[in-house]
Amino acid sequence: MGRSRRKYKQSRTKVRVGLPKKNPRLFKPSFSVPPKLLQSLADEPQWDDKGTVNHNYHSFGVLSDPNSISHPSPASESIDSGSDLEEDDLKSALGKKRRDGKSAPPQPLTAMQRIHIGRLVDKYGDDYQSMLMDIKLNPMQHSIGTLQKLCIRYHMYQNKNPLILAK
Repeated sequence: MGRSRRKYKQSRTKVRVGLPKKNPRLFKPSFSVPPKLLQSLADEPQWDDKGTVNHNYHSFGVLSDPNSISHPSPASESIDSGSDLEEDDLKSALGKKRRDGKSAPPQPLTAMQRIHIGRLVDKYGDDYQSMLMDIKLNPMQHSIGTLQKLCIRYHMYQNKNPLILAK
């Protein structure tokens, strides 16, 4: 008679591969902090024992509640403008106001995006509704808003050399 599969699996020893133990007391951050920000943080902000936690976090340029980015509270006025220590590219990535008051310029299209959007623009021009309906030239089924943004990016970088932009 056959033996049950469950008992066979229970009797077999399990092979456990030994991995090196991680040192829990050693902290290595998985991200890099810009050196300009590190220098300024080391010099200026000090923890105020009498102040509130939110005020101390605010002086260091850190939010106490990461969910408050989408719903800023009136107490945190630096969320919109950010600190002067942050670069403009970082501010635009975080949705903050840049120093010049503008948003970041749109990124150039990839080579494949340029090919697909170029075909759509050649055939339809600025008729986004027709672009939306063409399932052969618009295989990703981009919406009208996405097609408008892609066409704007296509026209902005149309005459630029793609090899120079990649550097």
